[in-house]
Amino acid sequence: MQFVIWACVLLIGGYWSWPATFAQEAAKGSAETIQGHFQSAQKAQNEGDLFRAESEYRQSLGLALEQLGGIYNTLGDLDKAALAYSSATRATVDSEVALLGLGVVDLRKGDYEKGVQVVRTLLAQDAFDPKARDLLGKLYFAMNQYDAAAQELEEATRLEPDNISASFTLALIFLKQHQPERAQRVFTQVQTQLGDSARLHMFFGGAYRQADYANEAVREFQKAAAIDSNYPQVHYNLALTYLSQEGAHKFSQAIEELQKELQRKPNDYLANSLLGMVYQQQHKLEEAIPYLEKATRLEPQKPDAYLMLGQVLYVSGQQEKSIPLLRRAIELTADPSRNEYQIANGQYLLGQALLRQGKIDEAKQHLALAEQYKSKSSIKDQERLKIFFQNNPVGSGDSPESITASESKTVVIVPPPPSATEKEKLGKAARIYARIAAQAYNQLGLLHASQADFKKAAEYFAGASGWDPQVPDVYYNLGLAQFKAQNYAEAIAPLEKVRAQQPKRQDAQTLLGMSYFFSGDYAHAKDQLDPLVESGLDDPQALYALGLSLAHSGAQPRGESMLRGLVQRYPNVADAHMAVGQALAMGGKYEPAAAEFARALELDSAMPEAHYFLGLSLVHQAKFSEAAKEFQQELTRDPNDAKSRYHLGLCLVSMNRMDEAVQSFNEALRLNPSYPEAYYELGKARLAQGQTEEAVSLLEKAAQLDGEKSYIQYQLSQAYLKAGKADAAQAALARYRELKVHERSATAQHGTSTEEPRENKSRKELE
Repeated sequence: MQFVIWACVLLIGGYWSWPATFAQEAAKGSAETIQGHFQSAQKAQNEGDLFRAESEYRQSLGLALEQLGGIYNTLGDLDKAALAYSSATRATVDSEVALLGLGVVDLRKGDYEKGVQVVRTLLAQDAFDPKARDLLGKLYFAMNQYDAAAQELEEATRLEPDNISASFTLALIFLKQHQPERAQRVFTQVQTQLGDSARLHMFFGGAYRQADYANEAVREFQKAAAIDSNYPQVHYNLALTYLSQEGAHKFSQAIEELQKELQRKPNDYLANSLLGMVYQQQHKLEEAIPYLEKATRLEPQKPDAYLMLGQVLYVSGQQEKSIPLLRRAIELTADPSRNEYQIANGQYLLGQALLRQGKIDEAKQHLALAEQYKSKSSIKDQERLKIFFQNNPVGSGDSPESITASESKTVVIVPPPPSATEKEKLGKAARIYARIAAQAYNQLGLLHASQADFKKAAEYFAGASGWDPQVPDVYYNLGLAQFKAQNYAEAIAPLEKVRAQQPKRQDAQTLLGMSYFFSGDYAHAKDQLDPLVESGLDDPQALYALGLSLAHSGAQPRGESMLRGLVQRYPNVADAHMAVGQALAMGGKYEPAAAEFARALELDSAMPEAHYFLGLSLVHQAKFSEAAKEFQQELTRDPNDAKSRYHLGLCLVSMNRMDEAVQSFNEALRLNPSYPEAYYELGKARLAQGQTEEAVSLLEKAAQLDGEKSYIQYQLSQAYLKAGKADAAQAALARYRELKVHERSATAQHGTSTEEPRENKSRKELE
């Protein structure tokens, strides 16, 4: 059983927690430093010293992100803290603050392995960094690697003798290793350094209780109470220690301590809940009811007090009153396994109460759940007292810092939650630093864009938009950088945001349409570009993209007409002839299409894919020898073009040059191991050559990669038959027939065939 241990504020190193007041004070100095770096960057940029400008912008960015990491850590937003710190490490790779902050956040999040890697990076820079050694020790402690943890923490305390946090964790390790004498020596040393106080004894008591040294824990809590009887949670902790270790034998002492706690703070939810539960365990039901009722009012969203109160009322004969309480407890228990399926008893009692009301069907449902949950739990009712508060952090907001323990695996030092006023101030500071970070990111993006490093520019613009989307033109800059970097799909989202915010912005709409076009989404490209052209846009690139998008989207005649207009205006531009050729091929006009591809090659002999598309047009005219030459020309230009290698294989098959075809298909698969058509054709070829087992394997791979092609299944069934696998052949044939039905249905519905016969399979490449 583990509970929260209240920590002494002096035991928390500055990098562990970032109290709101410290954050505000640090922010004042940091803001001036950040602004200084930013101004230096602008000055260097104006002077043309781009190297120094980038360095200064990165310094400004790194410092702003460090501030954000600290603020979000204080606010408890660990994901944003991790993002800020990790981004800071990329901005300034030698940042000790960012690396330590990231390691602490990883520890708090339970990402221990990641944290270890972060700290090792820091130690590679400075092997004698005491804070890094301390953090590494705590990470190892969290991973139950006690020997390694002790080694790191002993080194941390040697390097920094005043590091009380490291000393405390070291003492915990000694307790875990059943060396209480060594732990006591550490505690004595801490007490000598800090002086005697109730807070310190509370801390020691919590450590002893976590390690199951009950007597020592009681001794320390009693010392704390003797020094300050009104110290927050001292009596509650004493009661909890009595109950967790001694159970019913210490009920009277626990009750006495809980009553003292409630005298100090009557509205303490946990003290009311625990006292009600103790009375319940003693079968003093009338005494339990008022405390449990108060607990439900204090924390109406927690299920425990509702459950206990429902149980007490049921047992005391007030079944009608128990029903709504048990229902509420069940409703609030999102995870039935909580506290070892304690809700099972609530389900059972509710079921019994509903039976009394004659609600048989509903009662059976609850009773069945009760039986299901009880079968998963080996905890006896009398043991629930020990685990009941496992998921309820000790304290009700009037204690300072805490260390949370989870299954004895970790000790994470948690900063105190900031007050409402502090939260507001921190929120404002976060917005300021986010804006600074975004501006630095944006300037770095513009700097790299000016040097045509669009990939890096896009990364920086993405960072800017992530921290402050209000930076002027940041989404447009991001979309444009992604487009220039040929990351067309990634350009779409930011450009869509620009369109939503500025629907009349023509340059963004044009860029968005072109991004859709180059991403192969022709329908959306048409939707964006068509209105622009209709309204008078006379941009050759947009007309080119719209013409092809129309052809791809079923408006082939209009697309062809638009592209022919481009050829008339730009007769010596190879791209225009390529576009017309593709549009003609999509309409089945292969001979004029071939002429356009040939004209494109006359204008630009190195035109990408011109030989490939010319080869496809010749294939559709059954000119296999000529087509093979074109595919070979394309492969001379680009030896890694799997499509040209595959289609060369098709031509060789048609020319009965099977050995060469097999070689070509194999090469296509080497270049693209996920090419289903190449597996299909190679499988057919090997089957024809009598290599049945190899053919089966190849055709199975084709079917695995593309299970919706009927002809692949048919060919696979034939291969299975030749291999003597009759059952498999029947299954493949059945799948073939099933797919044929779907293909015919699609043909009837749309008027076009979705089937792809072997002799026409190159058509889709033209489309």
